[in-house]
Amino acid sequence: FMDIGVIAAAPAFLAASGFGDCVCSSVCQVDWWMSHRLLDSFYDDGPYLLMAEDEKDVFAKAAGIRAGNPDAIGSLVRLLMLSGLGVAITGVSNHGSMGEHQISHYIDCFAHQRHPGTLHGEQVGVATLTVGRIQQGLLGRSDPPVMQPTRIDEADMQRRMGPLIAGQCLTEYRKKTLDQAGAERLNTRLATIWPELQRECAAMIRSVDEMKALLEQAGAPTSAADLGLDVDFYREAVNHAHEMRNRYSFTDIACNAGVLADFAAREA
Repeated sequence: FMDIGVIAAAPAFLAASGFGDCVCSSVCQVDWWMSHRLLDSFYDDGPYLLMAEDEKDVFAKAAGIRAGNPDAIGSLVRLLMLSGLGVAITGVSNHGSMGEHQISHYIDCFAHQRHPGTLHGEQVGVATLTVGRIQQGLLGRSDPPVMQPTRIDEADMQRRMGPLIAGQCLTEYRKKTLDQAGAERLNTRLATIWPELQRECAAMIRSVDEMKALLEQAGAPTSAADLGLDVDFYREAVNHAHEMRNRYSFTDIACNAGVLADFAAREA
């Protein structure tokens, strides 16, 4: 029910967008696994096992995605379908949608006239590199980040999001925010599991350089500038996208540790 010939003949940026929505799998898994280990939330590696061999095949054919090669496009379509099947199996989309997707959602919801017309998957590819840098930057430290109580600026959320949407996001955001006791619990947990978490995540991580190279081979953008998106707005998205949804990711850790703005400021 998918006409590969039609898809392969479509403008190349459409396939590149689909590819961007696939390359995020490793950062999603690191986010989801961290959330499970830290908060005892639900986790299922079934979708990753289902997609593993097809993912290798698609990444090996990244240049063919850019060229519109039907074999490469067919492999990409199959991988995207398997990702959808993973949602049907688990009942959630966490395996393919964590911190990086929230950044793309923030762009689509709040860029308004600043939106360059890029597609969701193109934005996801760029955000994947951003979240990868945050994850690998934090996990590369010998000591775990130190959590502080979450600071919520409701007036600023209303300014950026509008009163109605800000209220909806606040309802979701408060489900994962930390008071003093919550911050202390997470600090105790992090101190206990940090070396193990580093080893476990290391087995899931794909380096930012590798992911960037794959995106470039597929003809996908790799920076806010490539998207044609105002860099200051992109940095805003990195700083605040985690406020939109109740999924705990490394962007939440960076925020609670007071370092998210530092990571965002390095994005260009």
